[in-house]
Amino acid sequence: MGRYREHRKNIFFNKRGLILCEGETEENYFKGLISQPKYKRKFQPISVRVFKPKDHSPFGMVKEAKRLISIAKSEKNPYHFVWVMFDRDGHAKIPDAFELARTSTPEIKIVFTIPCFEYFVLLHFEKTTKPFNKCDDVIHHINKNWLPDYEKATNIFDTLLPQKDEGLKNSAWVVNQFNDEIQSGKRIYELSSYSNVHDLVNFLYTLIEEKEK
Repeated sequence: MGRYREHRKNIFFNKRGLILCEGETEENYFKGLISQPKYKRKFQPISVRVFKPKDHSPFGMVKEAKRLISIAKSEKNPYHFVWVMFDRDGHAKIPDAFELARTSTPEIKIVFTIPCFEYFVLLHFEKTTKPFNKCDDVIHHINKNWLPDYEKATNIFDTLLPQKDEGLKNSAWVVNQFNDEIQSGKRIYELSSYSNVHDLVNFLYTLIEEKEK
């Protein structure tokens, strides 16, 4: 259970969460987000573990999340939120990973990108639903048009920070562009492009906003 204390008529919640990432770029991004100087102090009461597990396949990460949830419950120190982040780029068992997450108790939230996290990076500079066949194509586009030195596994958060609001807005816009297809029964992983990274970013910022109330 979350612990809280009253101080100057405010309630401060200590929360505990997991973010499992497929790649180092994503891991670096979210570690950068919670440690950025502007909000580092506000994130201190919130324990957020961001890491890339040994088995970082989509299905493997959801299984690992379920294992860690079970351990935390047995230790009477449960997680308040659990997110697993992966992309579609050439992975097997993606439908199984989505279903395993959906039927987990508590439900494991999924952050998903098509074809890869670099599409979210691109959305900081372009408002586009352009389909890319593979991640290398996205990186080539970023290198050619926006960030000549960009490559995977870099500490990208500081680079993207000036365009953060634009990136989040465009990520939400992409989801809205595919609402009709999703409502008609199409699965997220069957779309031509996708990013809901903004869901997790906004969720984390909401946690520190709640703390200030």
